Amino acid sequence: MKLEKLDNAIGGAIRAMQHGRIGFSLQQINAVDDSSKILYSECLGRLVEPDGMVRTSGEFLAIPEESGIAPAFDRYLLGLAFDWLARHPSAVLGCNISAENVADEQACTVLYDLLSSHSAVATRMILEVRENLPRTMLSVAVDLLQSARVLGYRIALDEFGTGYSTADSLMFIPVDIVKIDASFAQHRRGEAAPILCHMVGLASCAASTVVVEGIETYGQLEAAKTAGATHVQGFLLSEPTLPPIYSRASNALARSETP
Repeated sequence: MKLEKLDNAIGGAIRAMQHGRIGFSLQQINAVDDSSKILYSECLGRLVEPDGMVRTSGEFLAIPEESGIAPAFDRYLLGLAFDWLARHPSAVLGCNISAENVADEQACTVLYDLLSSHSAVATRMILEVRENLPRTMLSVAVDLLQSARVLGYRIALDEFGTGYSTADSLMFIPVDIVKIDASFAQHRRGEAAPILCHMVGLASCAASTVVVEGIETYGQLEAAKTAGATHVQGFLLSEPTLPPIYSRASNALARSETP
């Protein structure tokens, strides 16, 4: 992304947070043997442009990652999720935590303060940590995640199988849920099923709850069930739904924590 285009994108993302145009849609994680049983719903970021056009997380999340505002974006979305939980006492949500939010002690302190201040709903929030944490960040991340679990939060290892070291992730990161990356369910070659079984088996060594992501066909659902997964996520069983986007124009997270 060219510098001028990146600068414009960063400015647009910051203004969207300041003006309350960032929100999320919800996608359910369903039990593999009974789709009516919902484990929780993942928050998927949405950005509303000034002209009303809605952009999905896949379209704009590269902006925070490239610009360095990912930590502020994550915390902003967490704040919205906490608001949602306060208004929906039976809801259980999951939110992504980027590597930048656990990159050093200062970042962890800011995130922990946010989590601690909303500990009343901790048991209804799953923190999804991507497997792209370098080994150099693991010790700091583990301390933060263990502290979050003490508060009552559950930890999910997201996109399992695509990060720096699958074995290291399972050995070092304290997890309650492991989410198998969608590529293993959507693999088109004949060996897809054995590989998926291997990944689910490996994940099961660390967590009793194993979710296969990217389920779009009944064949993939059956493969996840045969592999031994407990839950699945994907468009087959749950199209993302868009709840109201809260207006948070004076949100301190957006104003004080962006560069």
